[in-house]
Amino acid sequence: MPHIPLPALAAPVEYRPWRPNAWVLVVTGALLLGLSLGFVASLFIDRGPVGGDEYHLWRWEASTLLDNVFARAGIGPDPDDSEGERALLAYFKLTSALRGAEDSATPDVTLIATIENERSVYENDVERLLERYIGQAVASEGLQLRLPLFNAIKLTWPPVDFELTNPPQLLVRSPRDKIERSGDTLLKTGLSLGQVEAIEKKTTNAKTVTVVVPLGGLAAYPAIVRDDRSYDSLLDTASHEWVHHYLAFFPLGEQWGKGGEAETLNETTAELAGREIANVVRKQHPVQLPADANGAGPPGQPVDIDFTAEMRKLRLDVDALLAAGKVDDAEKLMEERRQFFNAHGVPIRRLNQAYFAFYGTYAASAQSSNPIGDKVDQVWALTKDVGVFLRVMRGVRNTADLDASIAALQTAAP
Repeated sequence: MPHIPLPALAAPVEYRPWRPNAWVLVVTGALLLGLSLGFVASLFIDRGPVGGDEYHLWRWEASTLLDNVFARAGIGPDPDDSEGERALLAYFKLTSALRGAEDSATPDVTLIATIENERSVYENDVERLLERYIGQAVASEGLQLRLPLFNAIKLTWPPVDFELTNPPQLLVRSPRDKIERSGDTLLKTGLSLGQVEAIEKKTTNAKTVTVVVPLGGLAAYPAIVRDDRSYDSLLDTASHEWVHHYLAFFPLGEQWGKGGEAETLNETTAELAGREIANVVRKQHPVQLPADANGAGPPGQPVDIDFTAEMRKLRLDVDALLAAGKVDDAEKLMEERRQFFNAHGVPIRRLNQAYFAFYGTYAASAQSSNPIGDKVDQVWALTKDVGVFLRVMRGVRNTADLDASIAALQTAAP
């Protein structure tokens, strides 16, 4: 066979090994593992009495998988401050309009759908802008981590990532004779009041009471953040959920899911630190939104009582009655006070032991009688810096650790 010479190449070809972004591989691998486990669990694990109404996080991870990978790889919207803040203004103006339309005595379904469609145009830009702002606040507070073996490289870990959407609801259980979270179940969105009440009836018995509560956010990854809140509320919630992501890599976050004081420590820490990170964002990027276009709904009935004082007193009274074994008296008192709150501008649909068990997890709230709240506040008072505060709290596993941290801070104080 005659030899046929190949044409000369115009330029030498350089073969380069594939070097994918390491964080994209980490995130993709973790998500694929989670999806696989979730799918298997959904096939073989008993779903319980409310299985048909459960919300499955693995489906959320599946639906956001590609967006998550693209975001970590730097693919997708990345508005500058000017573009992002124009989107921000439009998004929250439309949110105010949407809440007004939904609160109408005769809601116009076509109008609501039109506003929702218009608002969706701005959603991704708002998410990316606020993720960047929160990331900048985290960096400015010294909370970035150094890469192993590459100490000169610092990054925000985990990367700030959230999605504006309608979060699932949460079914909370508590024993009837004491206030204690004894098992939670995520429920799918869009349940009607009738469905919610049917679930509560089905899961309540002589020993257990339940309540279905709405969630403002959920620390999945990306975090789920409620999309119908004001700008300030949304910023606080997104920052709060990132703190949960951050703590997951430290002793405090590793205690999550163990119940009792572990959940209270985590939630109380995330509530305080999230608020302070949001305050850093407000200082670095002061956004001025008109009162009628900041995402807040129309004003409701004015509150003419000291809610914090009234609710705290009720919690202490209920604790005392339950400790004395007077369960019926405690339940009667809670219903009487629920009606009192409703009459004074604080609408509460269901107030029982499970209600206090859920909201009492946030130890700084009016619904809590847990001393952890005061102790976490003491750590804040001794640090007054969200970076220092989190570096102290992330190593706390229990109240004994918390007491030891307070003592060490007091000794070190000038």
